[in-house]
Amino acid sequence: MAIPVFLRPRLHCEVSFRWGGIRNWKARMRVAVVIPAYNAVSLLPETLDSLASQVRKPDEVIVIDDGSSDETAAVAERHPIVSRVIVRANGGICAARNDGIEAADSDLIFLLDADDLWHPSYLERMVRMMEAHPEALAGFTRYRCFSHPVEFPVPFEDVIDDASAIHDASSFSLVANRSLPILPSFYCARRDALARLGARPYIEGQLGGGEACYLPAMLVAMGPLVEHVEPLGRYRMHSAAVTGDEVDAARSMIPSLEDLDRDLTGRPELQIPSAARHALRVYIRDWLRKCGKRLGSGSPSEGRRVFLKAVRMGDLKAAGLLVLSFIPGIATRRVWVSAWRPESTQRAEGTPFWSVETFEVDPQKMKNAGSTGGGTKDASGRNRRPAGLVD
Repeated sequence: MAIPVFLRPRLHCEVSFRWGGIRNWKARMRVAVVIPAYNAVSLLPETLDSLASQVRKPDEVIVIDDGSSDETAAVAERHPIVSRVIVRANGGICAARNDGIEAADSDLIFLLDADDLWHPSYLERMVRMMEAHPEALAGFTRYRCFSHPVEFPVPFEDVIDDASAIHDASSFSLVANRSLPILPSFYCARRDALARLGARPYIEGQLGGGEACYLPAMLVAMGPLVEHVEPLGRYRMHSAAVTGDEVDAARSMIPSLEDLDRDLTGRPELQIPSAARHALRVYIRDWLRKCGKRLGSGSPSEGRRVFLKAVRMGDLKAAGLLVLSFIPGIATRRVWVSAWRPESTQRAEGTPFWSVETFEVDPQKMKNAGSTGGGTKDASGRNRRPAGLVD
């Protein structure tokens, strides 16, 4: 039989008893969840409910109301899973996260946006993974996307493989260049690792969405990261999300990538190895090139300016794309891209809604759509595709 023993706020243990005395004494990691929220009254309850359903309960849940004009703070205060609500003047998502990190008193800091969802075993799996890999400064998991309100999230799996993978800066630069970056809602960091970056590790001038590429890269520059290979999260894509518009997301990533490039060389106290700096400069170049390709579909001159930034960092691929961008026909087919994401998760640019692709479906196959994760129908009766996996 194992029971928790609480000695001091930061010192928790679990003691296992057997006949004849104490069998072992196991340190228990204290876990904090930091949730920045802005005008999130409609979606925050579902996110908090996903926290309340966790097999491994968090030790503290801190909601930071970033100057909301609705009842976000009141909704958070009423929810039993929330241990503290901080209300601040609007200062952006990075400042709100920093407030929560400063207020937290735990060994592991988890970030969760006010509109995303976790598998019931998310905290249990992630904490166990971090305990199994004490060398890892941070951990992350894959996630599935769904477009709100036209899609429902894919139901969480009952059985999930426990496989994990350790990443240094080189392998991180590959896995972090998927269709979307590693998102704050789906990673955690050791408090001591964040403290090495400063009491407020996020750069508060960074725009929402762009910061997603900064902090994980700085952490892996200092030490290994560990990945839970199977997806444990659900990322809600909608017009109010900080990454809701791909063009805005691309624009916001560029200054964050430039901040990352500066800090990799400009912070000698972090003792970042030269191999890690080199690998992460490849990561920066790759993301600049992706941002340039996306922005160029709407404004070729803007895309070319971003290519030039990558070229100045030694990116030969960006140099080739820059040349091809001036050739009519080839530029449209080979250089510019109209979307990063699967068609089922693309926003209809310039509108307040998400695109719903119409397609033909065999009626016989639709009989089992609900159980197989196949297409469903929106309010207008059009068929829609299931949410996509980011991996």
